[in-house]
Amino acid sequence: MTAIKGPSLADLRSTLARQVETLIGRVGDWSQDDWEQPSSNPGWSNADTVRHVSERLTVYAVGVEQGGQDERPDFDQALPPPPTTPLVLPRRLEEAGDRLVEALGKTEPTELVWHPDHRFSARTMAAVALSEVVLHRWDLTGPGDRGPEPRAARLVLQGLFSSHDDSSASPTALLLHVSGRSRMEGRPGWSGADWHWDIPDEAPVG
Repeated sequence: MTAIKGPSLADLRSTLARQVETLIGRVGDWSQDDWEQPSSNPGWSNADTVRHVSERLTVYAVGVEQGGQDERPDFDQALPPPPTTPLVLPRRLEEAGDRLVEALGKTEPTELVWHPDHRFSARTMAAVALSEVVLHRWDLTGPGDRGPEPRAARLVLQGLFSSHDDSSASPTALLLHVSGRSRMEGRPGWSGADWHWDIPDEAPVG
């Protein structure tokens, strides 16, 4: 396995912005029927999946904005009310993505930020957010390309799955493998639905 240097916050941040834009472009003209179709997430529709992504990006933005606080923020208060129609979801996704990208741009890479379950660097938060966008894009069924773009997939691998990263493998296929979505036969690292991130810089919470 070939060791690869991890990505910078600037690279993760710019790629996150592009991937949010790509996802919005995919779902922006969906019909009501498209939104109601089941996604690859068991029990989730396409609308549920995109709502989840927009809510996660909003939560992550709060975690970055309030990273200097001594206690974990009340993330639930930051979430907007559930949408009355899925047709507003592209706009919510755009707003959440813009907010997070802006917050990351004002934060040093090693600065600690809050996640609902973790305490880690802004750089790791950018990788986590990028993984949400590219993996849940794969989970969406219906019109448009699902596959994570190789460059974005590689950055997620370098940021969150470094122990599995291998420059000889397709980054798209490898990311889908280690995140339990599409198995590469004979390849280690398959955990199925029990996959988890390899957080590189988890900080203790006093």
